[in-house]
Formats: sequence, C-alpha cells, structure tokens
Amino acid sequence: MSVQQYGFEDKPWEGHLATGLLVEPGSVLVPDASNGIAEATEGIDLLVLPLPLGESGRVERLVAEQVVFSSTLPDGQGTRFALIRMANDSRHTPTVEEFTECRLTEALEQHGGDLWAALEALGAIPAGTRDAITPELLRQVPAVEAEQRRPEFEQPGDDPGDGGPCDILPPCKKEPA
Repeated sequence: MSVQQYGFEDKPWEGHLATGLLVEPGSVLVPDASNGIAEATEGIDLLVLPLPLGESGRVERLVAEQVVFSSTLPDGQGTRFALIRMANDSRHTPTVEEFTECRLTEALEQHGGDLWAALEALGAIPAGTRDAITPELLRQVPAVEAEQRRPEFEQPGDDPGDGGPCDILPPCKKEPA
C-alpha cells in the first residue's frame, strides 16, 4: 500500500510518502512515518495495490480520515509509526498476521525499535515487504486504474425462458408460479 499526498492521482510515484500495511479493512499501519505524513495537510490518499499489480484484485484509492502517531519504544525512542484510519473500508484482506504484545515488545527491543524488522521477525509480514512499493511499480498504476474503470457490459439473453427485468433488478421479487 502506498500512502500518498493528495493530488497525485496521475503521478503516484511523485505523491508517495510511505509504504503502509493493511492491518484491518479500515486501518493502515505505517511502520516508518518519519517523513512527510504529518506535513500532508491537504489530505492523504491510501493507494491499495494488490500484488502482482493488475492480477490480484482491483487497485483502490481511499481517503485518510485520522492519523495517530506513536513511537515504537518508551519515552518517544525508536521509530515513529502511524496508524491511519480510512473514511471507507478496503475490500482487500488485511496483510499483517496477528502477534502478541509480549512478542512485539521483544522483537522491537531486538531490532532497535525498527517496526518493519520486528514485524518481519515475528512472521507477521513477508521479508522485503517494506521495499515492495517502488517508483517503477507506481508508474504502472495509472494504466491499471484506467483499465479497471472500464465496466464489463452484458446483454440479457434472447432465450424465451428469460425471466425479464426481475432477473437483474435486486428489489424485484418473483411470485411463485
């Protein structure tokens, strides 16, 4: 997932602020929120990129509603991270496996507060996830989004057994024959 500064829909590689992880359908974890997010006062877009791009589901562009910052170690030490709550839920499955507080604390201490490394060590995310969102990948996004905007058109069949409008209108209930 790419955390984007608002206004870069046509050039997502220029608007990329950080790589995020879908932790719940409506929440994104940014394990390293040290650059740019707090300064994005015009708005933040969350670009959900199921990989491989264009083959694993639809790209989603969602809006950030709330950003909560914290630190990975006590007294503000360690890495600054963020939890972003979205205005709408993603349809994609969260990408972070569950872990316990005790195991997270140990992993953070072992990795000097590096949340990315801690999550990898816990097996909560695959190794290399932090580097998955590249400028090259983001340059592909506009074409994939354009392709996904094209609807699939269907025409009702000409079969005499066709039930008519009630077959495709959800509020229309057929009476028993």
